[in-house]
Amino acid sequence: MSADELKGKGNAAFSKGDYEEAINFFTAAIQIDPNSHVLYSNRSAAYASQKKYTDALKDADRCIEIKPDWAKGYSRKGAALHFLGKLDEAVATYTQGLKLEPENAQIKQALEEVQKAKFQRSEEGNANNMFANAFSGDVLGKLRANPDTSKYLAHPDFVKAILEIQQNPANFQKYTGDQRIMMALGVLLGIPISTTSDMDVEPTPPPKAEEKKPAPKPEPKKEPEPELPDDKKKAEEQKNIGNEFYKKKEFDKAIDHYNKALEFDPNNIVYITNRAAALYEKGDFNGCLKDCQLAVEEGRKQRADYKNIAKAFSRMGNAYMKLDKLDDAVEAYNKSLTEDRTPQTLALLKKAEKIKEERDRLAKIDPQRALEHKEKGNKLFQEGQIPEAIKEYTEAIDRNPSDHVPFSNRAACYMKLAEYRLAIKDADECIKLKPDFVKGWIRKAHSHYFVKEYEKALEAYDKGMQLEPNNQEMTDGVQRTLNAMTASRQQAPDKESLERAMADPEVQTILSDPVMRQILQDMQNDPKAAADHLKNPAIAAKIQKLVNAGVLRVA
Repeated sequence: MSADELKGKGNAAFSKGDYEEAINFFTAAIQIDPNSHVLYSNRSAAYASQKKYTDALKDADRCIEIKPDWAKGYSRKGAALHFLGKLDEAVATYTQGLKLEPENAQIKQALEEVQKAKFQRSEEGNANNMFANAFSGDVLGKLRANPDTSKYLAHPDFVKAILEIQQNPANFQKYTGDQRIMMALGVLLGIPISTTSDMDVEPTPPPKAEEKKPAPKPEPKKEPEPELPDDKKKAEEQKNIGNEFYKKKEFDKAIDHYNKALEFDPNNIVYITNRAAALYEKGDFNGCLKDCQLAVEEGRKQRADYKNIAKAFSRMGNAYMKLDKLDDAVEAYNKSLTEDRTPQTLALLKKAEKIKEERDRLAKIDPQRALEHKEKGNKLFQEGQIPEAIKEYTEAIDRNPSDHVPFSNRAACYMKLAEYRLAIKDADECIKLKPDFVKGWIRKAHSHYFVKEYEKALEAYDKGMQLEPNNQEMTDGVQRTLNAMTASRQQAPDKESLERAMADPEVQTILSDPVMRQILQDMQNDPKAAADHLKNPAIAAKIQKLVNAGVLRVA
């Protein structure tokens, strides 16, 4: 197989999103033709799509080494440097690319994005360093010692804000409108910061004498643009007339003038893509496809701007969508994105993929075949062939996603493999489809038990027992869970359990509440205070949540 054939296969794999296969094809092509800058550029793009930016950078460097006057190589290198966080080098690389192609819009846009990232990094770094220094150490002690800010420590929301800023200085931006926080910043920095309530009014300064503005410099005369040859000038005139008819939706007349433009300048693919657009609007989608393919072929021969080639592929995608050829549309949009990655084409691709995915899903639905796969899964489960059973249950779900039983059965399989998180996910889906299905609640409860989420296990058992109060399996499960909870309270929680509990959003909310933190501290220092706090039902519920999660131990 030749290098060109391998490159074609690599491009096709890239268009489908199979970047690993694309890399393999490009690598094989490079072994045959190690001096092809295009192959290194393509492989760089594939590596970047896999987020292997170091490899992408190496290939971009090799591309530039082979062909230093090719702007796209600098575009590839700049992108890799940007993602690696080497912003100064990315700016220099994109600038070099613009020297070769000053009007390259893609590189211009990429350069602007890097410069914006540099500015944001600088601004965030400066601000965060200042706030990190100000809000370090015994912040509350410093604020308590100052008569202007000590009174604010009685406000729970103020204390919460200070603690948030201590944890992450970037949070300061949320509170710039709070005069208390601004006064606190002044105290911590040792700088008096006035609030609007105590600000002195400065006397209005006398008006300054009006400064004389210097006379505007005469604009430099623009050099006259070079005259186009007569045939190209006539071609542009015909194109412009065609564009006017296009805007008026007189597409046949527009096509006539694009044809005349091509008679004067037959190698200009812009006229071909314009004609394709008019054919598309007329509803001649096959004619549009034919013109787009012609534009791509001519563009390749002439080494045309890749943005124009990208536009042709994008229009092909639009035509395929109208013809209801979704696979072809997805392929065309992907090819367009390999030439010029624009937000518009990316949006069109995602829309086409979503429609295709939904259509493929609906095409698979077949309740009778779903039943056959479920029965096969049951047989394999009984024989102990659990992975094979999972495969059959998955096929049954794809064939009939509204049936709750395969979700329950697959959950049982995952429990056999100790994949309890996956079992919980399937049990939840089963319950969502049929809330009164007791087996779903049992499998959910058992799985929560095995990952030591005892409170969630009890909640699931309770829901199940509301449906079947005398279910012995759930009764045994409740007792087993209560025993485990009692045992866990008598010993320090293991690291995994503690990390899992701390990741619980409800636990995080409780522990981040300054009022609750103060209550917990009071309870630790004063048993009487603990008893008083527990009289409040809301506080008692939060304390119980921390105990059940293993975050708080009680004697």
